[in-house]
Amino acid sequence: MNAVARRVLGACAWLAMAVPVLVHIGLAVLAVREFVALGWLTRTWFEMAAVSVVFVTAAAGLAGTAIVLVRAVRGARGVRGLARSAQEPCPALIEAAADDLRLGGEVDVVRGSEPFAVTYGLVRPRILVSTGLAAALTAEGIAAVLAHERHHVRYRDPLRLLAVRVAAGYWCWVPAAGWLARRLAVRRELAADRAAVGWTSRADLAGALLKLASLPASPALAAARPPGDEPGSLEARVDQLEGTRPQRPRRALGRLLGSGGVLTVVMAASVCCAGLAQALPGGLL
Repeated sequence: MNAVARRVLGACAWLAMAVPVLVHIGLAVLAVREFVALGWLTRTWFEMAAVSVVFVTAAAGLAGTAIVLVRAVRGARGVRGLARSAQEPCPALIEAAADDLRLGGEVDVVRGSEPFAVTYGLVRPRILVSTGLAAALTAEGIAAVLAHERHHVRYRDPLRLLAVRVAAGYWCWVPAAGWLARRLAVRRELAADRAAVGWTSRADLAGALLKLASLPASPALAAARPPGDEPGSLEARVDQLEGTRPQRPRRALGRLLGSGGVLTVVMAASVCCAGLAQALPGGLL
């Protein structure tokens, strides 16, 4: 797929996430107006329930979005503060691997005994690594880790995943929303692993992954990392590197069926809310 097609699909994906949210918020504003203007709503349980469902779900969605954004801002500040406060010269092993991967100027190094490599930044993402990474891994392992992060940089995965988490925060009242967001995060990790295998071996990447997973994590990065299915992600990545198909997530059907039921109720309430607009003084306008 060429770059133009990817941009078009990306724009369509952004619209697909934004339009339903804006419509839902607009209906919530309409529901408030109907509640204030149509006093007889309190005597008709169905219309009152419809207006209440639309308003409550939108209010819960805005609250969920706010929580996600606050966490994201705190995490971004922590990582950027770490990157600015302790910059170090790039160790030879890391510099050599970055040059081989054509990552010149995109890798920042900080002093730290905990080995880590993480992609940060939204519009122009960069790779942040610790000096402990050079001490913990071999040259092949470092190359595998940087090749993995290179994929995140090239596809601006921090921005993509933040958008998905924000969407999941708004649709927090849908049972499958958070689960789908975590599944997409795992899929991006799997895609980065597949890209890394093109630059290194499966054995080197698997060894580096398991080595880093067994060592203590950086406190700053642990605080910045959004809550997710860490054990499930590690298992899926190891399964893929071993040539085994990752296990299907449990309870997926139940979440999807529950979400379908909830969305059906909200859609019915939205249709009722839109129909009630005809009874407003002066019409919809």
